[in-house]
Amino acid sequence: MLYEIVISGYIKETWFEELVIIKQSNLTTKLCGQLVDQSALYGVLRRINDLGVDLISVNRIEEEV
Repeated sequence: MLYEIVISGYIKETWFEELVIIKQSNLTTKLCGQLVDQSALYGVLRRINDLGVDLISVNRIEEEV
């Protein structure tokens, strides 16, 4: 499944190597990419929490078939 996660602030690209990191001009970072299942999503969310970063949104993107 394809996800888009938005967090506050900027982060190092090496913290989430499996995702595309896009730094936004409004001091947020968008993490985009494929996560194989819900467990992988929870792993990313747990890392965000462990870093003490504020989570703004999590969106599942519908993939075109």
